Amino acid sequence: MRIRTVVLVTSLCAGASLLGGGGVAFAQSRQDDAAVRRAFHAAQNREPTARELRRYARLMGKYEWTEADVRRDLAERSDYQRYSSSRGTRPEVVIQRAYRDILGRQPDAEGLRHYETRMLKEGWTEQDIRESLRKSPEYSTQGRQQASADRMVRQAYQQILGREPDAEGLRDYRQAIVDDGWEEHDVRQALSRSRERQQNRGTIDDAQATEMVRRAYRSVLNREPDAAGLREYKARILQDRWTEEQLAKVLRDSPEYRNR
Repeated sequence: MRIRTVVLVTSLCAGASLLGGGGVAFAQSRQDDAAVRRAFHAAQNREPTARELRRYARLMGKYEWTEADVRRDLAERSDYQRYSSSRGTRPEVVIQRAYRDILGRQPDAEGLRHYETRMLKEGWTEQDIRESLRKSPEYSTQGRQQASADRMVRQAYQQILGREPDAEGLRDYRQAIVDDGWEEHDVRQALSRSRERQQNRGTIDDAQATEMVRRAYRSVLNREPDAAGLREYKARILQDRWTEEQLAKVLRDSPEYRNR
């Protein structure tokens, strides 16, 4: 028995040596996939789709996200929250946004009615709607997928950097959306971490500050800001140089968010 154990260990070591870096990368990929699945079961009580698995695996690989980061992202994103009248969610707004991003048009009456029923009676999230639209014949062509990705990249660039994307940025983020399952949310996060965004923080104007507050409210509290909140947080951004991430953190610490 002892001899056989030594032979087995030797064989495993030899196999690992032959696999080299590729074997290590494969093992890490398996660990990342398992972490993403655990995060989805904890936050969403389901398995991730293939697209979601690719998205978070890329974030873990490229940006060194941990399983805790994945869980936090799933918990904080408004597009993973189920419908609740107490949050002031308007199903038609969620559905219209999904249609514009994915198909580049407004929903028809039948589509609006269908997805409203899914949200109200079956607890569908915005991500469920987006996944359904991506499975439609209308989205199936390569041209439609690329146009959808380009729309989301351009929106993210305008919101975060206040400009159109350069050719390289458009190409890279388009690939991340089409091949790696990214959403506009993920592109905005990446742009917020960019050197250009850090350098431009001191040049934010009133209109950009307003949009930052509105975006943070929609993302965290799933509603538009009231007049007092808009006034207060715009001042924080313009005078105290608050980032959108700081504002979102404050909103997540608010009684409104904790009592949902």
